[in-house]
Parts: sequence; structure tokens; C-alpha cells
Amino acid sequence: MAARRKPGLPALPPVQAGPILHATPLVERWFWHYWQRLGLPESELALLALTQDRREYQRWTGKRLNFMVLGCYCYLQFTGKVSSSVADRASGKPGQPEGRRASAMLPLPGFSEGPLSRPVAVTSEPPRHRHCIFIEPDMQPRSIEVTVAHELIHLADRVRGTPRRHRHHGYDSIAADEAAITGYDLEELRRLLHEESARREQLRRARAPLRYIYVCPNCGKEYPRARRYSRPVSCSLCDKAYNPRYRLLLARELL
Repeated sequence: MAARRKPGLPALPPVQAGPILHATPLVERWFWHYWQRLGLPESELALLALTQDRREYQRWTGKRLNFMVLGCYCYLQFTGKVSSSVADRASGKPGQPEGRRASAMLPLPGFSEGPLSRPVAVTSEPPRHRHCIFIEPDMQPRSIEVTVAHELIHLADRVRGTPRRHRHHGYDSIAADEAAITGYDLEELRRLLHEESARREQLRRARAPLRYIYVCPNCGKEYPRARRYSRPVSCSLCDKAYNPRYRLLLARELL
């Protein structure tokens, strides 16, 4: 579906000596592990804020997260431009933080074994960007690990100046890097992603049962909803942008 939206105004997190980590010890542990594993520069730590609170993330970025979103990386600039990579995903992998895998950890394609380094210009200007990350707290520990790694891969892309968008979660180059850095098999990650997504969908339906069916007058695609749309919405299959020609119509109400 497509609808007009008004973005919120971000309230950028402050710059401090180190990263803002409003997270559990487990999330912090994996954050430091994969920050070092990816060779990310220390200079970016003071510009990073990570939270497991959706409302706090929304205050920082002006973005309201969908219930199904399990992790999100957002790059913010003082100009007001927001660039984000949302991961509607989860990953459950067997093992514990230490001694969990026998496979060797090889350098990732496109990642150096040492810290990411770029020429640093001497300037008195304050930094004009922030890195914001959200990690869903209601996940099994193994899923949390991979989600942290996944969002830091997005951050590494941004630091290198080569941000990528997902073509298909679990099947694109980002997924390949995720498997390489965590040491888990791609098929396993895809299977666990599917299982976690199904679990989240069950939780969502328990909280808000489907009650309405909307339909596109052009292609006939149905859109189940827990609540009525509060504004006009059009079919995203017929046009990615809002188009009044394909405005969804309420077909029936479920008991």
C-alpha cells in the first residue's frame, strides 16, 4: 500500500566520549564483538546511539517502526536528511558467544582485516551526522547476535561511503556478508528468519486481530487490516507512489 506520510523531526542524540548504548549486556557484548570484527573506526563511536526502546529510536530519528521490524540502522545528518536500512528480520543461531563455532573467521569481501581507515581532515567543525541503531529486545539470544551484526554491516557500508539497500532479505549481498562475519550458513539464517518472522506475526495478530478486508479496484489484491485506514491508501502493486486511481476500497468486515 502507498500513503502520504509526514516525517517527524529528529532529535539527534548528543555526542559524548563513547557510544550511547541503551541496551542489555548481551547486546553490548555483541556490539563490541562485531564492531571489532568489522574493523570499524573508533572515531565513529562517539557518533553512535543504540537503543532497544522503540519510542527512544523514534525520538532520535523521527521514524516510527513497524511492529515487525526487528532491527534498524539509520544514518542522520544535520541537514535533516535521513537514510536508513530497515531489517524486518531475525536470526536464531545455535551456540554461545564463546567457543561456539569451529569454522575459521575469514576476512569479509570488501572489508579489511584492520580498522576501516579514511584520511581525516583537521577541522574545528563539529560532526554533522549520527548513527542510530534499534535492536528489538523480544528475541531469543541467538537472534539478537545476528541482528546486531546485520545492522553494523549497514553502518560499515555507510562509513565506507557505499551504502546498500536490500534486494531480498536473506538472499542478497548483505546476507552473504552476514553469513561470512557470523560464521553461520545462509540456509540456516534464512530458515530461522522465516521462523522468527512467523512468531512475530502471531504476536501481532494476537494483539490486533484482522477485522477488515480492503481491495484494489484495479487488480483485485486484498489487504487485510486490524483497523480501518485513517487516510486514503492506494495499491502498491499498481503504483509504488500514492495514486487515487488505485485507492483501496473496504470490501468487507470480519466478525
